[in-house]
Amino acid sequence: MASMIVRNTSPLVRRVNAFCEARHSRIHGQGLFARRLIRKGTRIIEYVGERVSKSESNRRGLALYREARSTGGAAVYTFELNDKQDLDGNKPYNHARLANHSCDPNCEYVNENDRLFMFALRDIPKGEELTFDYGYDIAHFLDHPCRCGSEACVGFIVRRDQRLRLQKLLRRKSRTAEKKAEKEASGA
Repeated sequence: MASMIVRNTSPLVRRVNAFCEARHSRIHGQGLFARRLIRKGTRIIEYVGERVSKSESNRRGLALYREARSTGGAAVYTFELNDKQDLDGNKPYNHARLANHSCDPNCEYVNENDRLFMFALRDIPKGEELTFDYGYDIAHFLDHPCRCGSEACVGFIVRRDQRLRLQKLLRRKSRTAEKKAEKEASGA
């Protein structure tokens, strides 16, 4: 993907740390952007929040999901830490929650001893938005349209290993709709 560099023209910019700042994103709401050249492998920011049990995480996730369905807002800021706990990052002090999804991400989160850190997957120029693959399951893909705009975008936020399956499913649905339209147009 050709990198998208957006120059800051908004007074609503928050310096997060030496590597990134938060500001308006063309993908969704607020995003994180490189304040300077970030080299591949650099640890950029820690994803922080409240450690919660799996059952509490599910309860909060469902409540946020219901709210998002009615408001169109972001749904869930929860990461799996281990078999017993998740990390609820829906906290105002967690600037890392502002990183948006991309089907061609330039970052990834790595779990180091139950702490989550964002690392650069490649060199990231100053001004480029910091993105990662949200890794959503295909089961509810229609609930998660993607606006990343990358050449690799499949139109929905689905984890990388399920994108080919989604593309096949969408092609099949498109062919079925075309056949139905042809049948209706012919008066059958």
